[in-house]
Amino acid sequence: MKSKKRKLIVPVMAGVMLVGAACSNQAGSFTSNPTTSPTANNEASPSANSQKETSKEPLKLTIDLMGGPKTPDSWAEKALEEKLAEKLNRKVDIAPVYLPDWSEMNTKINLLMSAKDTRPNVLWTGETKEFSKWLKAGLVQDLTPSLQKYGKEILNYYTKDTLFYQWDASGKLVRLPGDVPEASYMTTILRKDWMDKLGLQTPKTLDEYVSVLRAFTNNDPDGNGQKDTYGFSGDNFYRSLTPFFYAYGVDVENFIKQDDGTIKFGSTMPEVKEALQLLAQLYKEGVIDPRMANAANQSNQKVDEIYTSGKVGSFYRFIDYFNPGTPAAISFKKANPQGEVMSIDPVKGPSGFSSDLPDPNVGWCFLVVTDTGKADDAVQVLNTIAMPEVNTLIKFGKEGEHYAIENGQYVSKVTPDEGNKLGLGNFDWIIQRKDAANIKNTPEVTKMFQHNIDTSKPMRDKIVVFKAIDRPAWDKYMTDIKKLREETFWGIITGKLPVSAFDDFVAKYEKMGGKQVDEEANQLYKTQVEEYKAYDAWYEKNIVPYK
Repeated sequence: MKSKKRKLIVPVMAGVMLVGAACSNQAGSFTSNPTTSPTANNEASPSANSQKETSKEPLKLTIDLMGGPKTPDSWAEKALEEKLAEKLNRKVDIAPVYLPDWSEMNTKINLLMSAKDTRPNVLWTGETKEFSKWLKAGLVQDLTPSLQKYGKEILNYYTKDTLFYQWDASGKLVRLPGDVPEASYMTTILRKDWMDKLGLQTPKTLDEYVSVLRAFTNNDPDGNGQKDTYGFSGDNFYRSLTPFFYAYGVDVENFIKQDDGTIKFGSTMPEVKEALQLLAQLYKEGVIDPRMANAANQSNQKVDEIYTSGKVGSFYRFIDYFNPGTPAAISFKKANPQGEVMSIDPVKGPSGFSSDLPDPNVGWCFLVVTDTGKADDAVQVLNTIAMPEVNTLIKFGKEGEHYAIENGQYVSKVTPDEGNKLGLGNFDWIIQRKDAANIKNTPEVTKMFQHNIDTSKPMRDKIVVFKAIDRPAWDKYMTDIKKLREETFWGIITGKLPVSAFDDFVAKYEKMGGKQVDEEANQLYKTQVEEYKAYDAWYEKNIVPYK
């Protein structure tokens, strides 16, 4: 999974979230006046959802691609064209435009969009402020009528709240997410073999969890007679400290809804001080791995190495670790043949609050149907790709030939190089499903993702995901504010600063531009709440009947 972060939440979270694997900023900025007036053709009958009610003329569709090996004229491309011809009852030619590496991607996308003869029919793009310019210039088509006729698979896959961030307040769906991570893709991991050896019970509260971590540190859980284990480790991102901050009901990266109807930057809430005080004590005791405090420790590879070492009792880490075929799981089992890990529900803090880390469920990349072709054609292609069997085919190949399912576990029958030559993954991030269509997940792991929809809901309901991408105060002041935050928070945790330094940070926050950031955020939130009310009525009329 390409991990992407976003500033979290919509005012009302409805519907079942996606299941199945975070670094962008806010969602697209839509500036039209809110309205519930229907879009053109929205009175079409729901029964019009037939892929084969279309022209028999050959269809050629251009689309830029960023995922996978970018293999031209690949097996995956031909397999997709065959499926499209079968589903649409017409010959289909998919013409990919492969994007360069990440450093040059935006330049290439802007160049493609600069002229009609270079614009692809379907544009894959990351979050960009250019989108609002394309929208105003008329380069982006409204997908609503086409989705009503041909987009049932897409409409049933994406949640109501996910589509809110793709909706223009004039009453149009102007883009689709290309990839939306699972609703929650991280969990608290414990060494079960250590728990059993030390006679420990599964912790349900923060106090009980801390006791387990101390036992992992001090009671020689690996039995080598040395004090060489840590209770807790992870990377240098705050997500790794979720069990502690979330037990106090705070997320330091996002704005949090307050009881009085306002929102507040999580890093400045008083509960953060309590969490920092506990973390500082655990760090002093040697329970927390000191490598977490190193700003250079931000790569998944580094944490995988720490995990594999078998010297740490707990992490807040990816659910994917429980897939036996993942590199981390393979390496851990090879280095620790008797080692066994378990996942636990989030522990409850002093007030009884608990939650896993939610994903915003907005998407980190997007699909735009440009003015260079028919929206109906584009949506039919995308809707076919969204079908579970097609999604699985172009990512993993044919069962029996390219992979097998053995004892419920995905086993590849081709090498990575062979998979690349086949073009497996070329169409990653084009309506990429994270449910059972992702056959690399065992049934047990799929259930874990499903379970985390519920365990992450408490914090999802508290966090705000901003739809607006235009946030001048945030852009102007937050780099310096976050720099001070890192120095302060990690200074407190490592004992270089007293806990009272948190109060100094809060005081400086307002003077460094935090006041303007808060005012801007609260105004955006107020506007977004009203916009969602208009969207709610629009969705019930224009989407629900066509699902």
